[in-house]
Amino acid sequence: MKKKALAVAVATALTAPMAAQAVSTNWYGHVNRAVQFVDDGNNTDVNFIDVTAYSSRMGWTGTADAGNGLTTGAKVELDFRSNTVYGQGINAVDAGEGGFRLRHADIWFSGNFGKLSLGQGSDATDGVAYATHNSAWEGSELAHDWGISAFRDGNGNSSGLTAYSFSTSFDGGRRDRIRYDTPSFGPVTAHISAGTNSRVDASVRLSSDMGGGSLLARIGYGHAGGAAGATAGANHIETVSGSLSYKFSQGTHIDFMYGERDGGANPDPNTFYVGLGHAWGNNSVIVDYMEGNDVTAGCTGDRIGVGMAHNLPSGAATLYAGYHNYGADCTAAVLAGLGTGALEDISEFHVGARVHFD
Repeated sequence: MKKKALAVAVATALTAPMAAQAVSTNWYGHVNRAVQFVDDGNNTDVNFIDVTAYSSRMGWTGTADAGNGLTTGAKVELDFRSNTVYGQGINAVDAGEGGFRLRHADIWFSGNFGKLSLGQGSDATDGVAYATHNSAWEGSELAHDWGISAFRDGNGNSSGLTAYSFSTSFDGGRRDRIRYDTPSFGPVTAHISAGTNSRVDASVRLSSDMGGGSLLARIGYGHAGGAAGATAGANHIETVSGSLSYKFSQGTHIDFMYGERDGGANPDPNTFYVGLGHAWGNNSVIVDYMEGNDVTAGCTGDRIGVGMAHNLPSGAATLYAGYHNYGADCTAAVLAGLGTGALEDISEFHVGARVHFD
């Protein structure tokens, strides 16, 4: 009898705090697939791909009220890419199943003091280059996600360089870090994070109604590799990136981005982006231009694109399509080192769909 009473007491003690700490959980994700038609100036091809910038993924979040105004939470997110766009080009071999990749493994605590996060997740500058009201970005978007084929010259010689070699947003990313987000000061929030390799990132973000429209603005600074100086060499890198987007009340929006880097093997690259879009009902379109200078030393790359998207009324799926033309202009010395002549433009057209769930 005593053993039975003891077992009941232990079970009660273990289950009581669990009942008091109710956790709210959510499961979410999407699958994103597209068909891409590519022309590199010499050959054409068709690819069936996962769209890497917004790759197929699934995740779980959990939050709990810890009392005294404190909320705790956790997030785990994985993506799964079959035949990722990064691995495709003209006459590429089907990359097949890509397995799972960890995107987030994060815990956080929030309250009147703001939010403190620890784990694998966004650093403080992740997203500073992507202030936009554009809902057609999967058709045409800031990153060179669709420029996967290598540039070739008129004789078909491959340079080994893709659109990624010529431009980047200098945006932040996901990493193992500790991050602090301030409470909102009116329309403004501030963020700071620290990670391995003396990595420190900071950003300020604004979201406000203005002049009958909506303004988004972000700017961030990132530093890695310790102090600058002769002994730092390519290990010391500093990046600055910022973006803004203004949406008029009738649905038209203008986007702009600029970023630059100091340090690294190639110390002085910069890039900028401008887009003009419009949204009505469940539809949106955008025309945009991006240029990168010395991201690959001695070369300038540019891209012009147009994209469109339609959200199904159920809200469970987005249909999209887009076209891009990529150009690359390198000095004679760089081309000689690559073993090519002047590089041909690359054109691509794609159609796809993202089906999401939560």
